[in-house]
Amino acid sequence: MRVKRARKVRKYLRYYRTCHGFRAPYKARPPRVVLVDGNFLHAVSQMKLGHAKDVLAKYLGAPSKLFTTRCVAHELKSMGAEFKEASFAARRAEEVKGGPDPPTPAFDSVVAAVAGDNAERFIVCTQDEKLRRKLMSDSAHVPVVFCHTSGLQMEPPSDATGGGVASQARSIHWSPYDPVGVSERAGGLSEGERLALGQEEVVNAMGGVRTNVRYKKPKARGPNPLSVKKKSENKRSATREGGGGGGGEGDGGAKKKRKRR
Repeated sequence: MRVKRARKVRKYLRYYRTCHGFRAPYKARPPRVVLVDGNFLHAVSQMKLGHAKDVLAKYLGAPSKLFTTRCVAHELKSMGAEFKEASFAARRAEEVKGGPDPPTPAFDSVVAAVAGDNAERFIVCTQDEKLRRKLMSDSAHVPVVFCHTSGLQMEPPSDATGGGVASQARSIHWSPYDPVGVSERAGGLSEGERLALGQEEVVNAMGGVRTNVRYKKPKARGPNPLSVKKKSENKRSATREGGGGGGGEGDGGAKKKRKRR
């Protein structure tokens, strides 16, 4: 189960990196930036998973830098002794610059931090189901992680059916200084070039997906010579005796056996 969960989060992060500009952290680049709220920090402490920074680094497969808002830290501070450990964890995290000031609800501060298609490329960690639905519906550029009984889980991308590719196509603008048209840059070749190369454009019935790939029909081939059963020795001798041939003695021209002295 752990292998399946790790494979799934790698697939989701690869999708966000390809379609929405999330960069993979390397030695020369900063780590992943993660925005956490109070209920996520409280859930990590209650389940005794360890420090939130270490848990997220292990789950995301890369070092992570935790951020939170001033409203989240203020809300945790006023919630009593039960949230004391989560309040300490929020103080250790970096504060997001700008945004609303306390006593604005933490819900609104997190939404404001990722507004504008998540320019900072935050990975948001929250246990609030209402906030998760809000983030997924507002923008497809916000990965959402939550804490489950089996460990951390990531919500699947809301536009994984093709919206990310569509957003990339919409981001291509025509310029009078660019002689190549939008359709040519997005599709690869113009219609005239496709006709010159003899490529046919095929339309898939499901979803109307167009592609220039031409599939070859499999050719009929003979049987595998290694799997064909060989003729037995009795059949071979029968064909030799039954076959006619000139110059031999007797009916079939079979060779007489000589008696050796």
